Amino acid sequence: MVLRGDEWLLRVLAKKCKDAKEKVRYLALHALSKGYAVSSVAEIFCVDEATIYRWIERWQVERNLADQPKEGRPPKLAEKDKGEIRKLVEENDPKRHGVNASFWDCRELRLYFLRRGKDVSQETIRRCLRGMGARYVKAEIEYAEADEDERENFAQRFLQDLASKPDSVVLLFQDETSVGCSPRKGYGWTFGERLVVKAPQTDRRRMNCFGAVNPLEGRVIQMTTREAKAPAFVKFLRRVIREYPGGRIWVYTDNLPVHKSGRVKGFLQNHPQVELRFLPAYSPDLNPQDQWWNFERKKLLNNRYFATPHQLATAISWFGRNTPPERVMSVCPLTPIENLIHQK
Repeated sequence: MVLRGDEWLLRVLAKKCKDAKEKVRYLALHALSKGYAVSSVAEIFCVDEATIYRWIERWQVERNLADQPKEGRPPKLAEKDKGEIRKLVEENDPKRHGVNASFWDCRELRLYFLRRGKDVSQETIRRCLRGMGARYVKAEIEYAEADEDERENFAQRFLQDLASKPDSVVLLFQDETSVGCSPRKGYGWTFGERLVVKAPQTDRRRMNCFGAVNPLEGRVIQMTTREAKAPAFVKFLRRVIREYPGGRIWVYTDNLPVHKSGRVKGFLQNHPQVELRFLPAYSPDLNPQDQWWNFERKKLLNNRYFATPHQLATAISWFGRNTPPERVMSVCPLTPIENLIHQK
């Protein structure tokens, strides 16, 4: 056998080899170099005799039995496709291409290519975008119905009033939201593929919550009610007065009809220390109280089940009282209003 002189070398290569398939080839040829028949070696290593002869031939020619480098799978996204993805993301108008979405996500981009006969996985698209330097960030909403001139005028008046505001005047931003006993979906850690939250549905009652934040002092006032009508809003204004007795109070709020109802106007006539000031239409981004709602949902409501509405109301009240003023001010800054002037 031609391999007899290679017995030592084949033995060394078999011992050093870390690839399982390659090790089998060296061991098979080492057995042949020891005098075993091709038929016996083929039976021991569960391969065809023809395979053994190919290994012998390759060893004699190349002195190497390692796998040849493979070209790999052809890329699913050609350079043309990558350029198209960049163009779509920079354009940011999925509806123009028949995709009912406000912005491009991997799911929507995959749908775009599917409609053109090309099946590309979301993971492939994600890697492509990462490779091109794209970042996956939370979208910021710009309200199409908002009047930018009105927003800028409001910002100018607000900053002027803020600069000349006497120390005795309290500045508040007010808003309402709806909260439920059942937990909302949020983010959490898991070692599994899915994070499942068991949410009892026997009590799906909801409550309305009035809130007002003082962004200059870091104080929050909250009140839960069964309904968000004018009597409840008047009750909330009474609570505001109890929290800030003896001084003037500017309450910035949205243009909800309840805030302009006859009952509210009558209350304001009898309590002139409270002045309602209205934000521009379609401008929740200018209301720091809206940022507080987002913070409260994330930290309190997203991951908790409340057995009763009373328990929910107690938790909301506790959360507002026990959040440090510095944290409230960091969550509810006046930056969005200031940016309207600075970006002009």
